[in-house]
Amino acid sequence: MIIDRESAEKLTTELISFPSVTGQPDVQRCAEFICDWFSAVGIQSKIVSFNGVPNVVATMGKKGGKRLLLDGHFDVMPPGDMNEWHTDPFNAVEKDGWLYGRGCADMKSGVAAAMLAMKNLQETQTELNGELVFYGIGDEETGSVHGTLALLAEYDRRFDGAIVPEPTDFCIERAQRGLRWIEFHVKGKACHAGRPHVGKNAVEQASKVIIALKNIQYDVSNSLFEKGLEKPSLSVNLINGGIRNNIIAEDCTFLIDRRLLPGETVENIMNQVRAAAESVMDEGFAFDMHLVNNGWDPFITDGNDPVVQTLVDAYKDVAGHAPVVRGKGGCTDASHISNAGIPVVILGPGSADESHTANEKTNTDRIAMTAEIIKKAAAVYLS
Repeated sequence: MIIDRESAEKLTTELISFPSVTGQPDVQRCAEFICDWFSAVGIQSKIVSFNGVPNVVATMGKKGGKRLLLDGHFDVMPPGDMNEWHTDPFNAVEKDGWLYGRGCADMKSGVAAAMLAMKNLQETQTELNGELVFYGIGDEETGSVHGTLALLAEYDRRFDGAIVPEPTDFCIERAQRGLRWIEFHVKGKACHAGRPHVGKNAVEQASKVIIALKNIQYDVSNSLFEKGLEKPSLSVNLINGGIRNNIIAEDCTFLIDRRLLPGETVENIMNQVRAAAESVMDEGFAFDMHLVNNGWDPFITDGNDPVVQTLVDAYKDVAGHAPVVRGKGGCTDASHISNAGIPVVILGPGSADESHTANEKTNTDRIAMTAEIIKKAAAVYLS
């Protein structure tokens, strides 16, 4: 039995109909829908909540053999400016083979693919000599502290491999860059703006530091990663300084977004930022810096690992050609799964370029094909 496009479009549309913005009540409603959907097709499921965040756990197969995890999130980002949308973001619309709506790419289409793969295995009574487990996550967009991280730490982390159907533009991704946010504070001296030579302008000094940070030359690269993302990157996207326009700014704080490649350490990147700042810091100024959160670690899964090879073979069988295998530039829960010692690979029907955008879309044929690939990979991996 082949998973068809109509089934893929229908389930994705149903998932999108829940405005499950992270932290909002519809996250619970969406979790209940997923849990009930699994139960209706004969797959054991339940909601596991941490600190009020609902997650869905569904399990099929036999105990005692290998265990494969399918991990995806059903929370979404707010739709933003509604005037930018051509359609209702929570009432999915299909046009010319594309489905439009919030979460189409990131990542309710991937969740639908995983759900349909398990349903098809159940309906065809495919024998699994191991367990196939689905984790549906309710807080990934804010870091999965009460989702994947909590499930792996407090519920169950005993898996031999994992597939994450995040948007990959239908490529297979066996690596991911990491992320750390660094808050950087410059301290100067306030004075009247009419006598600027008396003070020390923290905003101007911060601008010199930002330029120095952008001029850092990285000596690490990896050709496995997406084009343009083969090296680390740094950007400053939030800045706050000063209190009034006629007072020389005494303080300025900005937030650094630093993307790491596998092999880089947090200690190294902090030293790198500190050295760049010290190279341009003028006399009379001071600075301090600290990590904002634990972030996501970079990883590479061995290309010869069974979970990677099984997914590649299933892709060839379904798509009729070899997949592009690469590394992801952004961050997903695959990082947390890898940190738990579980070999993980990413494959999803959506495109990361569509994530969090107005008129977010994904190709309906790819949803069905992704479901079919996951189904075949799971059947072989757990045979």
